[in-house]
Amino acid sequence: MAKKKTVATKKATASAKKPTVAKKKAKVTGKKPSVQKKKPTSSAKKSTVSPDMTAITKDLQAVAKQVQTDSGIHDHRIELLPTNLMEDTIEGITSLMNDFVDVADNNLTALQRRRKRGPGVRNYGFIDKVSDLAEANPQYAQFFRLSDLKNCIRNIEMCRDLLILLQAFARAVSNTMLIYSDDAFTMALIYYNMVREMSRRGDPIAMELFNTLRIFFRRTKRITAEPTEKELERDIHSLLHGKKDGRIVIENITPKASGGGRKVVDDVHKSKAMIKESAEEQFEN
Repeated sequence: MAKKKTVATKKATASAKKPTVAKKKAKVTGKKPSVQKKKPTSSAKKSTVSPDMTAITKDLQAVAKQVQTDSGIHDHRIELLPTNLMEDTIEGITSLMNDFVDVADNNLTALQRRRKRGPGVRNYGFIDKVSDLAEANPQYAQFFRLSDLKNCIRNIEMCRDLLILLQAFARAVSNTMLIYSDDAFTMALIYYNMVREMSRRGDPIAMELFNTLRIFFRRTKRITAEPTEKELERDIHSLLHGKKDGRIVIENITPKASGGGRKVVDDVHKSKAMIKESAEEQFEN
């Protein structure tokens, strides 16, 4: 009988240990809710990735304000220049210019301007010295009137004073124009950056605007521009190895007193179809 009690007691102890396993299971199962809590955080991250136009606009406005404060273009309001003052200035300068053209000889082409001797420091000093010497020794001034030389010197001085004044006025106008141009370009860049950022985030209107504005930042090579030495070497190498079709013609003129000249024709194509199309266009024209 005592042995049976021991067996019963063993069964009781074994059954008593089972709740501990259940507790362990409960602990293990208790970790599952923590895993389920992490899922909403991942979904929250995904929601931030989706484009929210209001949030994008706020971010872009913050960036635009930062750029504006850094550039300092909005420390003061940009007012329109007085229209009456600008019109009067243009009218007055035009009238003065017309009057000056009527009383002076000033019709010169670009080639004639290059051939004329300017009133530099040495040239003007030489002229002034000859005037003094000719006045003291008029017997050597046989082929011109001394009064004409004096009048030329006086006209040079008046034109120089007028030119200095006009250059100062032109410099002031140019500085004002540069300030307004820089402010306008900075504001245009702010708009361009906002449109570019919105287009990257999928705004269809911003994408169209960005495609319209991005062409101003592309540097395309002019068709009439001569190729560089590296481009010629690359095209010659392609022709020699049969990678491209076309022709390269270099015409050179030996430099003389007036200077030499060179003409380079680089008509290299990647395929024969392009040559055929160009030949057809020439035939049609």
